Amino acid sequence: MKKGFWKKQAGPLAVSAALAVLAACFAFPFLWMLLAGFKIDAEIFTPFPIFPESLDPRHYQALFSGRWIPYTRQFLNSLFIATAQTALGTAFACAAGYLFAKFDFPGKRALFVAAVLTVLIPKQVMILPLFTWMNALGLLDSPWAVILPGAASGIGLLWFTAVFRRLPDGLLDMARTEGAGEYRVFWTALPLIKPALIAFALIQFTLAWQEHLLPLVMLFSKENLTVNIGLASLHAGSLRAPYGLIMAGCTLTLAPTALFFILAYRHFRTALGRLTEA
Repeated sequence: MKKGFWKKQAGPLAVSAALAVLAACFAFPFLWMLLAGFKIDAEIFTPFPIFPESLDPRHYQALFSGRWIPYTRQFLNSLFIATAQTALGTAFACAAGYLFAKFDFPGKRALFVAAVLTVLIPKQVMILPLFTWMNALGLLDSPWAVILPGAASGIGLLWFTAVFRRLPDGLLDMARTEGAGEYRVFWTALPLIKPALIAFALIQFTLAWQEHLLPLVMLFSKENLTVNIGLASLHAGSLRAPYGLIMAGCTLTLAPTALFFILAYRHFRTALGRLTEA
């Protein structure tokens, strides 16, 4: 009986061991980055020991002091841009997905193809027209020069079109028979797709938080830069900032997306499961 038991458990145990090794491999760079924030350069360039001699927060203190870059201001800039872009992008994509999934109208196929092309065409190709438009609107070197282009999401349109197509028409017809207008029907449908809304908001926030190209082109002054561009300027510039300072900044910059993922993981898993159901 014991022999049969271990034979039956050998496969799951092997898979669990392989996943544990992979998890350790993926977690090691983040652990190294976290610990590097407490090291001097000489310790960072020495692979072992991994742990610093002391947990001296001098790099974190220097970061928040504004001596190298206005880190706090840039962090708040990134938070505002990512939050606003997520709110607008989710709202636009959700409304457009509902329209494409539940209605027929002239030019529907052409507009859908255009939305798909925004996913396929690299952003680098569109950056010059976007720069020209933002300049004409007088939005350069402001958060809205990054928020507005990023709020148009072809991926979001495809996502919500698939989500609303799985929503039975009978549920919406029940609201219509009760005398609800189409806007009220749309708002009634939103609680039914709550996991998909939160999952896409997580995706949109992560993409907005990690965006480099638009902030690099649209923002000029140091006080208006995003935190990613600010940290990159420390590494690429001639300031000779300690590597521990950069690692400390990178560690703190991971916090918003990690926290959002932890809070939204249950809904994210539910939404993906529903979309992949046969």
